[in-house]
Amino acid sequence: MAVELLRFLRTSPRFAVLCAAIATLTLASVAWSLHRKPKPWAAGQVPIAFWAWRNEAPSDADVRRAMQRTRARTLFLRAGQIDFRDGRLQRIRSVAGTLPQGIELHLVYNATRALLAQLENVDEKLLAASLAETLAQDLERGRRDQATVAGLQIDIDVPTRLLPRYAKTLRALHARLQPGIQLSITGLPTWMDSVALSGVLDQVDFWIPQCYGSEIPERLDQSIPISSPQLVARAVTRAREFNRPFYAGLAAYSYALLYSSSGSLITLRGDMNLSRVANDANLELIDRRVFDNSSEWRYVYRARGGGVIEGLAMNAGDVLVIDSPGTLSLQQAARAVRENAGEKLLGICVFRLPGESDTATLSIEQIAAALGDVQARADVSAAIVARPANDPHGPGVLSEAQLTVVNSGTKGILAGDGLTIDLTIPPGSASQTSLNGFSSVTTQCVAAPPDSLEAVDSFEASMPCSERRANVLRFKAATLAPGESAAATFVFGGPLPSVLFAHIEIQANDGQTQVLHQQLVVNGGVGK
Repeated sequence: MAVELLRFLRTSPRFAVLCAAIATLTLASVAWSLHRKPKPWAAGQVPIAFWAWRNEAPSDADVRRAMQRTRARTLFLRAGQIDFRDGRLQRIRSVAGTLPQGIELHLVYNATRALLAQLENVDEKLLAASLAETLAQDLERGRRDQATVAGLQIDIDVPTRLLPRYAKTLRALHARLQPGIQLSITGLPTWMDSVALSGVLDQVDFWIPQCYGSEIPERLDQSIPISSPQLVARAVTRAREFNRPFYAGLAAYSYALLYSSSGSLITLRGDMNLSRVANDANLELIDRRVFDNSSEWRYVYRARGGGVIEGLAMNAGDVLVIDSPGTLSLQQAARAVRENAGEKLLGICVFRLPGESDTATLSIEQIAAALGDVQARADVSAAIVARPANDPHGPGVLSEAQLTVVNSGTKGILAGDGLTIDLTIPPGSASQTSLNGFSSVTTQCVAAPPDSLEAVDSFEASMPCSERRANVLRFKAATLAPGESAAATFVFGGPLPSVLFAHIEIQANDGQTQVLHQQLVVNGGVGK
């Protein structure tokens, strides 16, 4: 009876209409679920990962710091580049050092320009075989280093029109991987509107769309941020619609763009120290502004003459532009992810893991505050250390002191005299000042020198005066990133007082101004 009823329904026109209606409702339900506003994630719920993108493997200390501050458990480590020369594929620039332990590693291979230029002519299966062989070598290296290699990530900036070929490469590569090794890719913003992207994503376990760097300004008159909350929201919403597992790739780095005097892009650098740029006497700050709808800053410097800064040569009239994100810009981007990503979100992946000497990346404290949705704070710690000076006039006639100032907050300081410190001294006592990290020092006079923290407000009435009469030294720093320090050494005529007072004014890169008063105990730290 049941079989006969089923046969009757299958041949009935009404049954066909019913099936079509059910299919339509199912598709409508799926479409509604993808396009409706998803349930937002709480800041503490989102797993955190990092890309490590240096020629050397990150130190254990850098990895541990990231794990402790952000609870990161996954690291995408660039392990080399795939090159194509004379018809041969080979890995070059293998990452040096020991692979990190205690964290889940995904080894990343990206393409050289030579490979990208010939990508259309490279056999897909040959490329897959080369990638699989390279990974096999690195898996053996991982075993020697006692590292946990969990996956392979391919970071090839495939032109959108070649995505179908990319899908074939990934299909062939997935078939060659050892059991348990995950395959992932990075995704360009320009791929998002291609119907071919779904076929690519079918070949991988997950992907990481890059929600930043969609366009490099080729000319000086173009003003394009590295990222913005609006760009992140659009990218994450589009990624959600593909209904595939993904991390959202966010930017925590700055870059420098050097333009000729005619406005054409000469080169791009991702490793320049904004503090050194801001303090270079050959560079004149001619423009400073925040990008529209973003908290990322754009600083424009013109070279007064020919010179070299951090290995970058420039001619008179060349223009150096620094695009610099801050804690607030990353915080806004992370919020955009949490509000728009939906249930397929695997986490946030930050480019890049900060190292101890990586001054072009936000500090791990800034990244942790941003991802944790903690309000950034402006803070500066100052200390005075005294030491005997070489005194030709006899002991005790001269003394030497060093002022050290550290940006101990999670806010950056605006470039262009963003930090001012007024330090009390005995009248006419200081001379022979040398600076390291400060841009200038001037002598000032105040009518009633403060003798307590409450009286430090009188600094606001200080005026420039001669060195002979000065009872205040005013130090300025062009900028100071969180964790960075500036120092000044100066000689006193006579013994140094046991306590000095400081009035500190910070112009943070979120547009706010903070005033701090500190009592500096000589050789004893800070008393607030």
